[in-house]
Amino acid sequence: MASERELSRCRDRLEGLSGASLDCESFRREVIACLRRTIGFDRWCWPLADPDTLVTSSGLAEHNYGPNVPRSLELEYSSDAFAAKPLLALRSRTAASIRSETGGDAARSARWDEVLRPAGIGDVAIVACRDDQGCWGWIELYRDSKDASFEKGELDLLDSVAPAVGSALRRNAMQPGQSDVPKPGPPGTLVLDRDLRPVSWTTGARAWIDSLPSAQLFANWGMLPSVVYPTAVLAREGKTDAARALVQANDGRWVTIEAAPLEGRRDGEVVVNLRSATPTETFELLCRVYALSTREREIVSLLVAGLDTRAISEALFISAHTVQDHLKSVFGKIGIHSRRELLATLSAASD
Repeated sequence: MASERELSRCRDRLEGLSGASLDCESFRREVIACLRRTIGFDRWCWPLADPDTLVTSSGLAEHNYGPNVPRSLELEYSSDAFAAKPLLALRSRTAASIRSETGGDAARSARWDEVLRPAGIGDVAIVACRDDQGCWGWIELYRDSKDASFEKGELDLLDSVAPAVGSALRRNAMQPGQSDVPKPGPPGTLVLDRDLRPVSWTTGARAWIDSLPSAQLFANWGMLPSVVYPTAVLAREGKTDAARALVQANDGRWVTIEAAPLEGRRDGEVVVNLRSATPTETFELLCRVYALSTREREIVSLLVAGLDTRAISEALFISAHTVQDHLKSVFGKIGIHSRRELLATLSAASD
């Protein structure tokens, strides 16, 4: 167990990293290195999140149970509530461990007993990286079965840095627009059997899957991109409103992944649709990423619709001066200086 001084120094370091200008992957690797030096662990995983549905999306990882990730996610998004990622994202305390959640009897956790224990993992600490705009990912730290479980002070450290780390992930949630982003492709459809194995798919689905982050790594493990599994599980559980995720593809396009259960002779199977995200979907995410207020969202929405300052002030019953003040606030949050830049940013997000 690290000393209070070591934990405090780590906390200061992580909060400093959260304010640094690092890309998302570099930031996550720096955070992991700092945590590893301070509290110690053998393996780790850091998936990002759709803050609206709390579905895991792309991630970084160093662990040895890759081919069993689908089963782990299936259990975590259905029957295993012990330190489950989507539940931690909603709690007041954002950090927990499987040992602490199960009262020391980790076998009560189905995903630990079935997936993690065979991989030699003894305990898992999970923290939801959440700020006031939502949850943007989770850090999972694994200790070997021969090592001590995570202690309260270590979980307290993770909980204390969750808001700063979450804000850093949020600021990196929308990558800069690319000038050569391909045109949106046709939608694709994928059918999964009761065990979440693909049984049929369209050409469009294959193209979208190949464009998703870490697609080749997952293919090497004989699995689909990890975002597909919680989406499908939520659909199978009847939680169709949450059975979707918005993900940025490797080529800069935004794709919406949504699932629904099949009925009749195919009862128990799930259909997964992959399509180009709508401008409304990416606009909502952009507003959340940049923490725009309700009024700022209204003004930007009207600006996108082609209204000028006078028309916006009349539509919202506010003065032109107030409209300008809100736009200045929006420019500051996004890091731009003009309406033209704002429209270009919105256009890039919806490509």
